[in-house]
Amino acid sequence: MSPRSPNPLDNNKVYHADIHFTDDGGDPQDLSGTSPNREEEETQKRAAEMHMWWDEAIAKHMNLPDGYQNVAVLIVKWADMLDELKTKAEAEELDAVFRDNFHFETEIIELNVSSKPQHQLNRYLSAFVEKHDGPHNLMIVYYTGHGLYKDHGGYLELTGSTNPKVKKGFNNDARCNWNKAEEILKDDEVEGDVLTILDTCFSSNLVKSGKEDTRTYELLSACAMDETTASPGDNSFTRALIDALKSLAVEFADKSFSTSYLNQRINLNPNRRDTPSHLWFRLRHADRHIRLAPLKPEKDRLREVSRTHPPRGYLTLRFAIQYDLLNREQIEFLTHKLSKALNNNTAVGLRRIDWLGIKPARATRFGRTALAMFAIAQWRSVLHRRREEKKLQRRVDEIELPIEVMEGQEEVLESSPTRKRTRDDADDYPEPKRELLVPQLSPPSPPVSDSGLRVEV
Repeated sequence: MSPRSPNPLDNNKVYHADIHFTDDGGDPQDLSGTSPNREEEETQKRAAEMHMWWDEAIAKHMNLPDGYQNVAVLIVKWADMLDELKTKAEAEELDAVFRDNFHFETEIIELNVSSKPQHQLNRYLSAFVEKHDGPHNLMIVYYTGHGLYKDHGGYLELTGSTNPKVKKGFNNDARCNWNKAEEILKDDEVEGDVLTILDTCFSSNLVKSGKEDTRTYELLSACAMDETTASPGDNSFTRALIDALKSLAVEFADKSFSTSYLNQRINLNPNRRDTPSHLWFRLRHADRHIRLAPLKPEKDRLREVSRTHPPRGYLTLRFAIQYDLLNREQIEFLTHKLSKALNNNTAVGLRRIDWLGIKPARATRFGRTALAMFAIAQWRSVLHRRREEKKLQRRVDEIELPIEVMEGQEEVLESSPTRKRTRDDADDYPEPKRELLVPQLSPPSPPVSDSGLRVEV
């Protein structure tokens, strides 16, 4: 985390830059900004909405608890005398939001140099996991302060100061390896979900590692890979996080919202457009997002959890559907039908159905060519049929010359070889030709998308 420097240019002028980088292939890459464009924001918004609709509907139809039995938050910062960024005020405000708005159990710990900070952090995390771990629990670990990514060691170093003038005496020892401490949270013995929130520079560089697991461990990072983030103040990640949590707590009331939705709300903050936060999965194959909601009274949580047993296996299915996006009514239909067919069935023992996302079908070059050739062939067939029907219609018109029937000339009409057919002998006309006089044409059916909807049960 680094403080924002004043603009060295003339403050009375507006400067525009359009920077492109051209690689060996000659394709320009726009590096003018890091914020997602409007299309990407809309895609993220739709994905978050569909996930939210699914979780709400499946919890309703399967009568599942919407939330965790217990949620605990550990806020980590440096002692004030070592904290160059002065993060105390924001850390305490975030602690109050988790405690008062969400009713989570919170604790603030400060790292100092009375002993090795690495030992302190390891000890605090071990005690935190021992106290709050459980199959229906969520553990949130938040850090605010400086961070440096060590390329030679491939790890994130947490430090109280990066200013050489300040780093003297005990301040030189105010550092620890986050990757080592994080192993406590990623350990195979941990049963609960984990959410780490790092308001520090280079925090996204952590995604280079990860174990495979069935529980969820997510990292909400203040910045992208190899990027820095703003220090405490109006532009800080923690300020945007606090504002987002407060607004979502009011908007959703007692309902839950996903970490993906939270991250999206943070990035919509105008002060964070130049440094968007990122959400990462820290365990492979754990594609289920964590959901946050104010905790219900303890007796209600215990009653809900008593009906839910931890799963012992996961079945992953993929549905090929016609659409690349689903609306709320479609999701409601799917969840209702699936839960009705599988819920309370002892032969399957269904616990829940998690939304893992929807992806557009990948069309290969051969597949696209075959589809185009099929469409062309169908269209040619339609055109040929229309031409033949027009020819037949012209022949019929030539045979059936219009004759005006006048009063008193019935006998002449009876003996006329060119008279128009009467209604009585019209039935003698061959039936197939009568059908061709009124061709029934249907436009070619549009191609069907092979979008993939992955649902884990």
